[in-house]
Amino acid sequence: MSSPLPEGGQDAAEPAGKAARQRFLARSLWYTVPGTYALLGAAYAALPPLHGLADAGARLVLAVRWLPVALVPYAAVCIAILHIRFVEGAHDPLRGMESERLAIHCRVMQNTFEQSFWFALCLLPLATHLSPDQARAVPILCVFFAFARLVYWRGYLRHGTLGRAPGVQLTMALNVPLLLLVLALLARDVLSSTP
Repeated sequence: MSSPLPEGGQDAAEPAGKAARQRFLARSLWYTVPGTYALLGAAYAALPPLHGLADAGARLVLAVRWLPVALVPYAAVCIAILHIRFVEGAHDPLRGMESERLAIHCRVMQNTFEQSFWFALCLLPLATHLSPDQARAVPILCVFFAFARLVYWRGYLRHGTLGRAPGVQLTMALNVPLLLLVLALLARDVLSSTP
């Protein structure tokens, strides 16, 4: 395990130059993207179908009940910020006097909120389209999303800006296909209802 970042916020091993940074970012793609789909597929195969989800309303309720699991990383970073602000003493955040570590936590909080919003706005309509047997995907997606955001947070804290790459890749490998799937299902519904 590497040590936490120095106060400057940049890992000394972070590559310089655009091409070197791009190579660094791409080197985790080989396991994050395929790993996302392999892990989701294995979890889906291992989890038995859930019962009592015959109608779309029940599946929507299931999604609403599982969304707090996806929000655990957001709540955790908010609590971490609260603790750090207390320890450092309350200060005006607009003056830019916070520590580098606190600034990273604040960036993680903002990005996690944005990605959580995206995830929730895809998961809720998706739940209404799933069959009762497919509804077991809802808890799997929520748990995986939380995992991806924790990987993002840890990577940013321990390895600086480029350390976010695996967490970003895991999150986007989930959120982008979810958005495309929901849009495709919406288009199908619109086209099938058109005379």
